[in-house]
Amino acid sequence: MKSTPFITESLLQRCRREQANQFQRARQSYDPASLDDRKELSLLVEEAIREGENYTSIARGHQHIGLTESDLLDLIGPENAIRERIERFQQI
Repeated sequence: MKSTPFITESLLQRCRREQANQFQRARQSYDPASLDDRKELSLLVEEAIREGENYTSIARGHQHIGLTESDLLDLIGPENAIRERIERFQQI
C-alpha cells in the first residue's frame, strides 16, 4: 500500500473543474487537456488499487487536499469497474 499521498491538489482541482464544466460542454468537443487530467487521475488510482489500496484509503490519504470517496466515484467511476478492468487485463 502507498504510505504517502500521490494525488496532487492541483490535479484534483483540475478534475473537479472539468467535471463541473462537463454539462456545459455536452454539445461541444472536449478539451484534450482536461481529459488527460482525468486519465492521469484514473491511472494513478488504478495503480494504487493494484497495490492494495481502495477508494476509502486513497481518500483518507488525501484528506489534506479535500479528496473524498465521492470525488473518486464522480471523477473516475466506481471502484468495482477499475477492479474489473485490472482483472480483465491480467487475464490477457
